[in-house]
Amino acid sequence: MSRSEGDVLHLARHFVDVNRPQDALDTLERADSGELDDPDYWSLRAAALLGLDRDREAADAASRGLALDAEDIELLYLLAVAQIAQELYGKADVTLRKALELAPDNPLLLARRGVVLALMRDVSEAQRAISKAMSLAPDDTDVLRARAHVAVLTSRPNAAKYVDELLERDPEDPIGHALRGNLALEQGQYVSASRAFDKAARLDPASTEVTRAAREARVPAHPLLAPVRLMWRFGRWRSYFLYLTIVMILAAARLETLRIAVIAVWLTIVVLSWVGPRFLRWWQGRRYGGF
Repeated sequence: MSRSEGDVLHLARHFVDVNRPQDALDTLERADSGELDDPDYWSLRAAALLGLDRDREAADAASRGLALDAEDIELLYLLAVAQIAQELYGKADVTLRKALELAPDNPLLLARRGVVLALMRDVSEAQRAISKAMSLAPDDTDVLRARAHVAVLTSRPNAAKYVDELLERDPEDPIGHALRGNLALEQGQYVSASRAFDKAARLDPASTEVTRAAREARVPAHPLLAPVRLMWRFGRWRSYFLYLTIVMILAAARLETLRIAVIAVWLTIVVLSWVGPRFLRWWQGRRYGGF
């Protein structure tokens, strides 16, 4: 490797480390043709492409690197991450198991496999992988992130606690804030969810997935839909039966004016629940360019 080639890889590695994936790709374009025979080049390229959500290209880059060195742990890990992003969970598990055969006590590999197993609904094996990763690296941010992710995916009662512990360790972790947003959505806390996703998007502006989630979360959190949020929290069908019960009671009591008022409020909420989100998505699309 020439000095200039080494400088290119070193600079590209720096850009990957500081989450500037496009700059990393631009830097790699300056590499000499001989650099294509270096697995590190493909590792950096795969990592940069993952940072830009170009998952198929990242998988291809990792595969090209593995053709040069089939036992490169970093390339196997990046290939698995790209496969997860494409929802190829079975393939990702195979890739991670191959990596773990080479490095059975690698906590990052174990943690990532725990996430894959949770996505495949193999809860017990996912917990086993996370437990082993935690025993090896209990303070590692990547391991804490995976533990929180698995807990959210499997609806564990301690999910919020694990997310809080991750964010205590790294308050600027975008995945941690996104996980907090997911938990808030599940609990019907739409405003809190929107704030959490907005924070995640600010911390990782290159992620289209996080940006899309942040925009979507702003819809139910908008003040226009405040009356509808009450219905969503209580449940559509329960709200409907409660409405019918109230209307029938008012009719039996011959409180006609109040009954008409209740009907008018209910119809307004129903119409708003249909029209409001569509209008807000259209408005955000015009304001931010797509949705």
